[in-house]
Amino acid sequence: MGHSLVSPTLPTMMQDLLHAPVEYQVINGAPLQWQWEHSAEAQGQDGRRWLPEHRLDALVLTERVPIASTIEYHDSGTYALDWVELARKTSPDLQSYLYQTWDDIDDAGTGSAQAWRDRILTDLPLWQGIVDHVNAGLPAEAKPMQLIPAGLGMVSLYDAIAQDRVPGASTIRDFFRDNVHPTDAGFYYVAMIHYAMLTGESPVGLPRQLDGEWGPYPAVPADQAKALQELAQQVVTDFRAGKLPPRP
Repeated sequence: MGHSLVSPTLPTMMQDLLHAPVEYQVINGAPLQWQWEHSAEAQGQDGRRWLPEHRLDALVLTERVPIASTIEYHDSGTYALDWVELARKTSPDLQSYLYQTWDDIDDAGTGSAQAWRDRILTDLPLWQGIVDHVNAGLPAEAKPMQLIPAGLGMVSLYDAIAQDRVPGASTIRDFFRDNVHPTDAGFYYVAMIHYAMLTGESPVGLPRQLDGEWGPYPAVPADQAKALQELAQQVVTDFRAGKLPPRP
């Protein structure tokens, strides 16, 4: 559930990877509060109606960016908890997740995305704060919400490109079609991170071409796909171990 950083691209890629139905609610530009209050206007499912009528294994939410102002003005923790509690009415064993994203790349003045990279790390406690708020409000028997570190994945991708470890890429912008939205290859990388978090399995060796709603996405070049899969697995392994990319 989320906005254009979910698109329908991410859920359709995940459906192919998981070989299981994946539903989505997307309202572009919307915080979780708006998602709750205007769910009937969403692309995909109306979560307010759909969730109480279906059982599911996992619920993935994301919040609008910039994250600090969204938390301040749209009560992110409360609405994240509302969504999880609604889903648990029919799916008490549900595993919930918060998909950490990133802000716009602002490199016009400097020619460098270093500040963008560093801001993702600076904002990490705000994302974790939403997770902590949800977990504080869940009953003891509920599975705690987890953070999907896709934002940290972008930090690691930025660093790996700078170290010439991603074949076919010379800048982080090679994985973005504008200042914030990933290319299909960028979404592929985000899907690898989601896969590792949701399944506990390594994405290394997964197909480099995934199916979408209207046919297959372009295949990621073999050497680049391998690098992205390995990097995604390392991001998740490090995050679970409490190891973060170097701070500025």
